Amino acid sequence: MSHTQDRPDQTRDANVEAAVEDTFPASDPVGNTTSQGSRAVPPQDMMPKAASTEGADLVSFSMSFPNQASAKLALETLVREGPIDRRGAEITHEGDKASLRVSAPRADAERLKSLLERSPEAQ
Repeated sequence: MSHTQDRPDQTRDANVEAAVEDTFPASDPVGNTTSQGSRAVPPQDMMPKAASTEGADLVSFSMSFPNQASAKLALETLVREGPIDRRGAEITHEGDKASLRVSAPRADAERLKSLLERSPEAQ
């Protein structure tokens, strides 16, 4: 009997690593492959389909901001507190400034505008 069989704690680390390579945890699925991710369905299938804008009575309004970061913060506030669908808003650049354009139902437009106007860097 060899010395390492009597004392498994003194087995070389390389042998131990080779023995357990690719065996733990056996129940976890492969994280990512080139053809399929770890999700059961593609992310675009999980998103709700875009609502038809016909007859939705949408209005658009915009607000200027000194930079893109402040426009993005204002958009995050609208999404969180509005709440609005992020797909109904767009940040555009105008030189050094940024503009946030929002399309929302007419009934919510004034309330959402006031949320934007309370933004500290709104212009």
